[in-house]
Formats: sequence, C-alpha cells, structure tokens
Amino acid sequence: MAILVLSRPLPAQPFVEALRAIAGDTPVWTEGDDFDPRRVEALLAWRLKPGILPRYPGLRVLCSTGAGVDKLMVGDLPAATPVTRVVDPLQAVQIAQYVVACTLRFTRELPRYEAQQASAQWLRHPVRSPEACRIGVLGLGAVGQAIARAFAPLGFEVAGWARRPRELPGVQVFAGREQLGALLSRSDILVNALPLTPDTRALLGRHTLGALPRGAFVVNVGRGEHVVEPDLRTLLDDGHLAGAALDVFEREPPAPDNWVWTHPKVLATPHIAAQAAFQTVAEQCLDALRRARAGLPQPHAVDRQAGY
Repeated sequence: MAILVLSRPLPAQPFVEALRAIAGDTPVWTEGDDFDPRRVEALLAWRLKPGILPRYPGLRVLCSTGAGVDKLMVGDLPAATPVTRVVDPLQAVQIAQYVVACTLRFTRELPRYEAQQASAQWLRHPVRSPEACRIGVLGLGAVGQAIARAFAPLGFEVAGWARRPRELPGVQVFAGREQLGALLSRSDILVNALPLTPDTRALLGRHTLGALPRGAFVVNVGRGEHVVEPDLRTLLDDGHLAGAALDVFEREPPAPDNWVWTHPKVLATPHIAAQAAFQTVAEQCLDALRRARAGLPQPHAVDRQAGY
C-alpha cells in the first residue's frame, strides 16, 4: 500500500523526498509515476477537484499539505475518510512575523521614505500615534493568537474576533456576528486570520471593510476567498482604505493583468507568510496513515462541520 502526493501547484518533490526518508517500505508516488491506484491508502494534497477521489477505492486518509483544508473539501469526499491538516507551531510564528512586518511598514511609512531616498530627499514626518494603530485580528485560533501576542510588546492596542467568547490576556475579545461591527469600527489595522468556511467566504466585502475607520490598513493571511477583491479595490481607490498587504488571493497566482500587481496601495506576496517544514508535513502524514491503518483517533483531524 502507498502514499500519493498530489501537491500541485506546489512542487511535489520536496514532499516526496521527506516522505521517502521516513516511510520505510511504504511506496511514495506522484501523479507522474506508473502506479496502481487501488494501492493508494493516503493522499497528501493541496487542492482537489471533483472526480479525483473515486479513483482511489482503498483510500484511508486525506492529508493536507498545510494548515488549511478548504481546497480539499470536494463534494465526492467520502464521509468516512478522515481529513487531516498540518499543525506546525512554527507556522503561527512565521505568520505573526509577516503580519507585524507589514503593519510596521505601513504605520512607520517606510514606502514613503523609500521613495524619498530614491530622489535624495531628507524629509521627516510625524510618527503615527498609537491611537491610530489599533489592531483587530479576525480569528483567534493558533495563528490569530500568535499574531495578537506578537503585537503586545510593541505597544499596540489589540482586539480580536472569534465565533465564541473566550479570554486572552491583554486582548479585548469580540464574539459572534453581532459583535463583528464593534471590532471593525475600532480596527485601524485589520488582520484576517480566519479559516475559510461557508460562513466566512466573502466576509470582507464593501459593507464590512467599509465599517473600518477611514485610513485603515488590511492584512490578509487567511484565504483569498475571504475578500471580495473588487470591493477592496473600490475602497482603496476612493481613499477609505489606506492600503492592504495581501498574501493570499482568490486565484493563485493572480493573472498577470490583475490589478493587485500594480496598485500603489497594495503589497502583494506569493503566499509566503508561512510554510510548513516538509519534514513536519511528512511526519504528520505518515502518522495519520499509521493511525488510519490501526483505527486510532486522528489528533489533527478536521471537523467537517466547522471546516477546520
């Protein structure tokens, strides 16, 4: 029995090499190999299309290459097949670093000084006041909590929003749809760290982004599908939003003529806020397969109803 890696658009070879180093006698294949699909017990994948899973009747477990699983939740996914996600504490730290870097780039106006440097201008500008740097974090899972903790020592006022009430030291927590507006209205920097579910898809559109204070900045490290991109562009163009840092997009990569590449208020990065270590992905995939074979619980199983 074997593991099949279907990681496109991510390159398969790093995952294959990490798996083969620890998988022993278990074969590890890619879609380019000549193999018997009936022998596939585990799939390691980034995204799937309907019609793929029925090709593997012996599938025991579906493993994500990352923390998010929304691109794996196809309609023909068997109800009895567990889906697992990667849990890597380092990822949360990396994402927090990215968010802090983008936020400080905005609040300390580094692009403005870079432009001045290019024209040999020695001009000093007032530093943005703390009262205009209130942080709002959408999603208070492992990633959202790491982001909130990263801002606290820097003197930022931090609040967060979650589905249900919770307590986090030093963080004002808003919960439920009825309190989303309150979180938005006090967020000068809005950070999206939500999982993608039917409830959160297209959450950040004209109405919600328009509820942010004028001059707000948006950082998206969740999923591109959280943001209604035309609405974001409108709010940037009319000056309601001062800028955005986008690491995820509805289509990845965006088309060459997509407006995000050239918009002067947008920092666009190619989904690099965090990357799980290939060794960690391989170890957790192999552990999931062994547990599936033994009928044991999956510690990183996805709650199908919640979507994460």
